[in-house]
Amino acid sequence: YRPTKTWSLITIAGLSFISFFHVLMVFTGVGAMLRPESIIDLGEEGPMSAWYMVYGLLTLANVPVTIATIVVFLIWLNRSYKNLPALRPSFLRFSSGWAVGWWFIPFANLVRPFQVVREVWWESDPEIPQDQMFLTESLHSAPTFMALWWGFWLAANIVTNGVDKLFDPERTDNVATMGLGFVVASSLTIIAAALAIKVVRDITSRQAARFVSVQRIERSAYGYDHSEGSPNTANS
Repeated sequence: YRPTKTWSLITIAGLSFISFFHVLMVFTGVGAMLRPESIIDLGEEGPMSAWYMVYGLLTLANVPVTIATIVVFLIWLNRSYKNLPALRPSFLRFSSGWAVGWWFIPFANLVRPFQVVREVWWESDPEIPQDQMFLTESLHSAPTFMALWWGFWLAANIVTNGVDKLFDPERTDNVATMGLGFVVASSLTIIAAALAIKVVRDITSRQAARFVSVQRIERSAYGYDHSEGSPNTANS
């Protein structure tokens, strides 16, 4: 077992920065809806909406942060999954490699990554049932917030891709419509990021607590006193 708190904190910081950029994008979208006539003359390149320019700059600034956060999140997830064998799991369906790999498989990445995270959450339960002393297949479930996280994550990606395809900085006749797209896409991303932070924090804390529970069970099973770490003569 290797604690993942450091990686979780870095991931949370990245998600927070992403949320910050998208809050600014929401304001940009609202500005585009309220003042679509704000145009900047770029000379030979022609006129451009001031809001499009701001949106473009924010997007450029957000790209490296997003990529870095995705990388760190996957490192955190990989290490969290690697911890499971040490936490007395009931049943593992995936592997630490595929915990990351499924994110890059088309179509499968719509479902499998969520199932991986759900499995990590479930198998990190601090409360270890007495019958969970051996491998046995079980139905993994997850709290509502985790399903909401995945739903908002998918929705944010779909809407963002749609907005990016419709985005044309040379057009100035659809600024208000694009502004609405900015608001919707960024709002979904902010919600998804906030829920992702909760997922990361929850799993990290659950694993730490479960490790303590596992140690307690193992000491008890081998006849060691919890408080002093010495052999329990009553059980020997």
